[in-house]
Amino acid sequence: MVFYSEGRTYGGFLAPVMDSLAKNHGQRPCYITSDAADPFLDSGNERFQCFYIGPGAALITAFQTMKATVLVMTAPDLDRFHIKRSVHPVHFVYLYHSMVSSHMIYREGAFDHYDTILCAGPHHVAEIRAWERLQGLPEKQLLEHGYGPLDALMAQAARRTPRTPLPQDKLRILLAPSWGIGGLLETGAGTLVKQLLGAGHQVWVRPHPRTRQLSPKVLDALRAQFIGIEGFHYDEDTSDFDALFNADVMISDWSGVALEFAFGLGKPVLFIDGPRKINNPRYQEIGVEPLEVTCRDTIGAILDPSELGRAPEMVESLWRDREAIDERARRLRTETVFNVANSGDSGAAIIARLAAET
Repeated sequence: MVFYSEGRTYGGFLAPVMDSLAKNHGQRPCYITSDAADPFLDSGNERFQCFYIGPGAALITAFQTMKATVLVMTAPDLDRFHIKRSVHPVHFVYLYHSMVSSHMIYREGAFDHYDTILCAGPHHVAEIRAWERLQGLPEKQLLEHGYGPLDALMAQAARRTPRTPLPQDKLRILLAPSWGIGGLLETGAGTLVKQLLGAGHQVWVRPHPRTRQLSPKVLDALRAQFIGIEGFHYDEDTSDFDALFNADVMISDWSGVALEFAFGLGKPVLFIDGPRKINNPRYQEIGVEPLEVTCRDTIGAILDPSELGRAPEMVESLWRDREAIDERARRLRTETVFNVANSGDSGAAIIARLAAET
């Protein structure tokens, strides 16, 4: 059993399944990573075999010649770019690193060459089956897995001491948008931050790691504009949940972390209604509306980018309505996520069975 991680950010999605395989199935999975600074390499955990393989030629060769029974990874687009299927009969398994839809935010055909998909929820099953019918593709195995980060967030939340509220009904607001052209940070979040600080709220900006890679000047300019101003905080560390626990309300655009925030903590989200993050222009052909579109009114509210001056009053309104939003989010979580609080064990049972049958 081999688990591949593109980098330190992705190891956390694989870890719950690997842990359960070691603990409950007596297995010792092999973990390979393209990140020399991946913490798994120095963890000293003898239950896993961990190797650094790099992102280049060695990785390409390893995948093409792999003799593993089952290979699990979170990277889409298998066999479409540099990562190809092995010439040997390896069973390739995809594990989602977000709860968002599979057909709008991911590229066309992103999952076509996998044998099995570990689905986060029933929406993934519906989307992939519809895409297979549209394209005339053979049906792959779509199995009920769940979402490990959501389980971890809920477990940590249950152990944490509630933080002290800010005085005079002021809020801690987390800006955690997605990345790419049309994103909240890429199109200029300065006006939004200024409005929130002016209303006396505290603001944390937490960019996606890809934004640092693709638009570093945008981030540097935003930070320089507000650094040193009371109430402004900037944090690029996405390795833990501290920013989510600390926040009262999140402001996002099309980021999957908004679903984790709402489903895991029951807190409201204000969605800035910028252009949809569309990487598959054919997504509408399957006739299934993405979850990240349909859930917005349930777990929060939507604000047009031309009305950012209304952001302070809207976050305050969402906070006053937080108990009702929490109840709606819990109900939606039950409807849209498989095996809540048990995804690691469910995924491990699936991988163990696939390995035994392959």
